[in-house]
Formats: sequence, C-alpha cells, structure tokens
Amino acid sequence: MIPRFTILLLLFVYLAGQINNKVILHHAHAHNDYNNKKPLLSAIEHGFKSIEVDILLSNGKLFVGHGFLDIIKGQMLEDLYLKPLYKIFSENQGFIYDKEIPLYLLVDIKSSAEQTFYKLDTLLMDYIPMLTKVELGKVISGAVTIILSGNKPNIDILKKMKERYVFIDGRIDDVGKNISNNIIPLISVNWSDKFEWHGKRDISEKELNNLKSIVKNVHNEGKQLRFWGSPDNEKTWQILYLSGIDLINTDKIEKFYDYFVKDSNN
Repeated sequence: MIPRFTILLLLFVYLAGQINNKVILHHAHAHNDYNNKKPLLSAIEHGFKSIEVDILLSNGKLFVGHGFLDIIKGQMLEDLYLKPLYKIFSENQGFIYDKEIPLYLLVDIKSSAEQTFYKLDTLLMDYIPMLTKVELGKVISGAVTIILSGNKPNIDILKKMKERYVFIDGRIDDVGKNISNNIIPLISVNWSDKFEWHGKRDISEKELNNLKSIVKNVHNEGKQLRFWGSPDNEKTWQILYLSGIDLINTDKIEKFYDYFVKDSNN
C-alpha cells in the first residue's frame, strides 16, 4: 500500500500544476527572500507562490532590508523586485506564472507605516498593469498581488481609497471581526506565540489539534493562513501541509522544492 503522505505529495504536485514545464508550488512562501543569492529569481525559478521582502524608507527612497546596514548596501525595492517582475510580466503575455496564479509579494514594512505606505503607493503607479487591485470594493486579479505586513497602515486608510493596489496581512486577533477579504486576505501568526513544538520529535496531539483549530477558524472566513518563525525542516513542512496551511514559510528554497517535487517523484 502506498503511504498516505506519499499520495498527498503526489497530489500536491498535481494540484500545483505546470506552467511552461515549471511546477508551481501553491503553498510555498520564500521568507526574507532578499537574503537569497538570487533574490526573486530563485523563488520564481522554483515556482514559489509567495515571496517576502522587507523594506524601509530612508531619504525618500524605498530600500530592501530592515536596518541601517541594509541601507548602506543600497538595494532598492524597485530595482530588486518591481522592475524584474514587470519584465517577466511583459515577456510572459501579462503573467508571472499563469492568469489563474497570481504571485504574492509580501512587503514587510520596517519603517514608519503611513509614510512608507504613501511612498510605496506612489511608486506602484508605474506598475499598475501587473497588479491586483481593488476598485470600488471589487477585487480585480492581476499577475502580482501585494500584501503589506510589518508596520502596516491603518485599514481605515485603505477603506477610504476608491482604487488601491495593496492588501493587508492580518493577525489572529483580526479573525472574527468581519474584516473583508478585499482588505485582509491573509492571516499571519507567530509560531512561538501558539506552539512549543520545535519540529524535532513528534508534535503532541494537543498542539496538533490547536493547529487544526486555527486553520479551521481562519478558513471559515475565507482567508489564507501563514505562520512565521515555524521550524524550517521537512517534518514541519509535512505537518503544516497536511494541516492545510496555505503558505509554508521557508528560507530553504531548493530543499523545499526538492522535498515536494523531486522526492515525491522518486
């Protein structure tokens, strides 16, 4: 008999689909992607659904990173992410992967929430054709969906905008408050706030049930779920996937890909 998880791995690959012979990993989130040897490109090459980048505003410019040393490096959000994404979008018939698969760009704001948001909003005007937008309360899907995390602007600011190109990464406290998915489509939770398990031995039944309960509560609102700070190993990836987590955090792009794609085919 084929082991249950092997069947689910094969199902994962099937559901992921292939675009131009590329497997798309719908559950894959590249945490702190800018720290990779090939920011953005490694995640795209391995079919990651979601990519995370920290930004901070300094002297009117949006830098990639979360501290002074990153400013010294001089890597700009536009150069490292927006321009390359727009190039892919322009050369791939208006998609990153496919019209049914928008890429999530999770932008984690490390500087002043409102000031950084307004600067980002201005910058995004040059990239409108590829962006998912909300117009008069209606979501119009694009090739890239930008979700703001970290120091997020107040949602009341977004509610007042007739047209906008960003969404908000919510927290577990936002569940049950009847906040529209066209504002908060994603809930992110600090793993250590909810669990003691470190991904080594088997997870306890109590914590596994707690995990399933969180998944159920978030999914009941039609929102997606991600944990940050979760153990980054195969045992944890398996638990999270089987529990229905929508985006699985990892810093190990190639190992994650190999585990869910190559290993499942062996």
